[in-house]
Amino acid sequence: MKLQTALRQYIALKQSLGFRFRSDAVILCAFAKAMGSVDLRRVRPARVRIYLDGRGPLTRFWERKWVTLRGFYRYALARGLVGQSPLPMSAPKMPPAFVPYIYSSAQLRGLLAAMASAPSRSLTEATWRTLILLLYGAGLRISEALNLSDPDVDLSTGVLTIRCSKFFKTRSVPIAPRL
Repeated sequence: MKLQTALRQYIALKQSLGFRFRSDAVILCAFAKAMGSVDLRRVRPARVRIYLDGRGPLTRFWERKWVTLRGFYRYALARGLVGQSPLPMSAPKMPPAFVPYIYSSAQLRGLLAAMASAPSRSLTEATWRTLILLLYGAGLRISEALNLSDPDVDLSTGVLTIRCSKFFKTRSVPIAPRL
């Protein structure tokens, strides 16, 4: 069986089970493209490692690709499509997770003061100020803050409704009266 055919069947199975499987499908399609038109049993560990390593330093995306491919090869092994997985047995040690920097009140005031004198063609000073305070005070992601609309803000109860946030969920975020 061709690699592309097996990957299409695996993606269809996952999606039929109710998984979104969009980012995993993109990873698997990129893998198929990197391997070329090859029989599933002829995929070599050295070529898989080249795909996983990509260009540049080791990142969390390496692990994401590895986990996605591991799921596919478990599927292939369970169905007898391959005799063994060409994947490395384990993922290498990943770089440490990002540690966020928390601004002090004085630093935040300085940032807001700097925004007053920063030229902007597209956003007003009030918009920048609101955006920065939302990101800092409510802990929103930039996309969440930019996608807020009037019905999502309830100042009487102090709650923001964040729609279709990460992992496609809707969540409520409390905000302090000061914010």
